[in-house]
Amino acid sequence: MRTWAFNDKNATYIPGGLPMYGGEGAGESPIYFQSFKDGVATINYGPDGLQALDKVVKIAEETGIKLVMALTNNWADYGGMDVYTVNFGGKYHDDFFHSPKIVNAFKKYTAAVVSRYKDSPAIFAWELSNEPRCGADGTKNLPRSAGTNCSHVMVTDWIADMGKFIKGIDKKHMVTWGGEGEFYEEGNEDWAYAGADGGHFYNELALKDMDFGTFHLYPDWWDKTVEWANKWVTDHGKAQVKLNKPVLFEEYGWLHPDDRLAFVNRTVPANQTRVAVIGEWQKISLEYKMSDAYWQLGVCGLSIGCNNNDGFTIYLNDTKESRPLIFQHAKDVAKVNSRL
Repeated sequence: MRTWAFNDKNATYIPGGLPMYGGEGAGESPIYFQSFKDGVATINYGPDGLQALDKVVKIAEETGIKLVMALTNNWADYGGMDVYTVNFGGKYHDDFFHSPKIVNAFKKYTAAVVSRYKDSPAIFAWELSNEPRCGADGTKNLPRSAGTNCSHVMVTDWIADMGKFIKGIDKKHMVTWGGEGEFYEEGNEDWAYAGADGGHFYNELALKDMDFGTFHLYPDWWDKTVEWANKWVTDHGKAQVKLNKPVLFEEYGWLHPDDRLAFVNRTVPANQTRVAVIGEWQKISLEYKMSDAYWQLGVCGLSIGCNNNDGFTIYLNDTKESRPLIFQHAKDVAKVNSRL
């Protein structure tokens, strides 16, 4: 299970300024792991800080859950890259990957978290970032720098540097970068295959200190077809085979029809149900013996009722979806594991 191993509070945030936080507010949550003020970052080790994360790790240890710990976010939710950037003299989103002050600040926080949990059996892997890109959404985040200043070379160099840094602290656990799986094929006009946001999946996966690769899939947001999506899963399976290195199908979702109409004002053929579309992705993933982690688990009966539905949530109590996509898929995964 993936979880945030960060939660940034920006004391210098000006309402309406950048980066804009998500629904959690401008660092107004009573829980925060690091605060920023006037160019100074302070790690919060108190009960409203990393001690809260201690509880998550402890519960995971007690229940046998393994955690993928994401250390920052490409997007503005819960802080992320741009909070570092605006506090350490950066102007652009991609300054995060190369500005010495920003890189060092992120390393300081990373060292504190990795050192704290490096002996925990609950840690499955450290993840450098959720979906690192040269750019972000153009609304809540800082703009990308002009021209070709940020490329797959810059991002891959940052991944290599951070991977080596973490391995210098914790040699017991795996490291991955958390990317969406963007390929780099010179001349390809499809952004997902052209390295348009700094991705080069083969180069990233080949890095010595990256223990496995990741890729995500959201055709609704990316304006892609089901056929394109099936090929995307297949191409990452081929990369796993070619480099003989594990690849995790880390996030994937297909919008509920009502949400698709509301969010992107689009419909799809009636036969492209979530069970049919996601089920095919899971089938392809298993054909290549790739692990996967769908986005996202839905549970009801909580003190708040049901957890958040962002249009992609698969609820356990919706048996038409959960039986094939969660329970049967888990059995199918177990069968593959038994043959390995």
